[in-house]
Amino acid sequence: MALAANLAIAVAKAGAAAITGSSAMLAEAIHSVADSVNEVLLLIGARRASRPPDLRHPFGHARYRFLYAFVVSLTVFWIGGVLSVLEGVNHLIAGEQIVDPRWAFGVLALAAMLEGWSLRTTVRAWGGAKGELTWKRLLRDTKAPELIVVFLEDLGAIMGVAIAALGVTLSAITGEGAWDGLASIAIGILLMAIGLVVNRETQSLLVGEAAAVGVVADIRDAIASTEGISGVRELRTIHVGPEDLVVAAGVWVDAERSANAITRSIDEARHRVGEVAPFRTIVIIEPRARDPEILPTRADDTASPASDPSDP
Repeated sequence: MALAANLAIAVAKAGAAAITGSSAMLAEAIHSVADSVNEVLLLIGARRASRPPDLRHPFGHARYRFLYAFVVSLTVFWIGGVLSVLEGVNHLIAGEQIVDPRWAFGVLALAAMLEGWSLRTTVRAWGGAKGELTWKRLLRDTKAPELIVVFLEDLGAIMGVAIAALGVTLSAITGEGAWDGLASIAIGILLMAIGLVVNRETQSLLVGEAAAVGVVADIRDAIASTEGISGVRELRTIHVGPEDLVVAAGVWVDAERSANAITRSIDEARHRVGEVAPFRTIVIIEPRARDPEILPTRADDTASPASDPSDP
């Protein structure tokens, strides 16, 4: 439905650009085409990510969602941003005037209503995940690349319509087509900025991000509070997908306990991690025995997760 609406908006904007000769309207048409392409890419990424694990990909294919979101960032930058800037520059060089701007205003008004509805839907859909976080913080912390792409695209669409409307208005009032060309360039710069933000965030996800700080703290507490585990000497987490988390922990156990008792404690720790981590979680726990007389203090147990696991 959203894809069909974006394509319809793109056609309407392109038609208005052809009638009025508005560079800003053409830039907005390019913007809507880029949004449509991005929706297709995200759908392909989601479909490929749903494949089950296999011998070559034992942790599954969820990272396809990160990969296709990264491709989206390139699409926004190059197709949406660069082409819009080039169109604006060509319009300035040609010194063309726009005619009958009523068509542009009508299409922009329709686009503003549809894009506003889309942004409202996105905000409502992700309101629960946002909680008390700011949107900026949520975009940095989230492991869902679709949120980053869709929110920024919806926000950029509203801003793009506003810029185009301002450019067309100033051109109509002053009779100077340069305002329209400048609006096209501004839309292109906006899209390039959005592309760079999406690129930065999805690169980080592709490289591999740890779980959120609060989740890591909950996991550490869940392991450390398990009976039979004396402390956590190391803890590392990595998202292999938005809902897939790998947890690797090194723990101290009492050297006097039996192997069966240690195994039961590790199993219980795994179970507790699964309860506090809101993901499909793979938990790897490596026990290491230590003389009870030289066990680390609780402060030492919660040392930095970057500490060397080989430390005595």
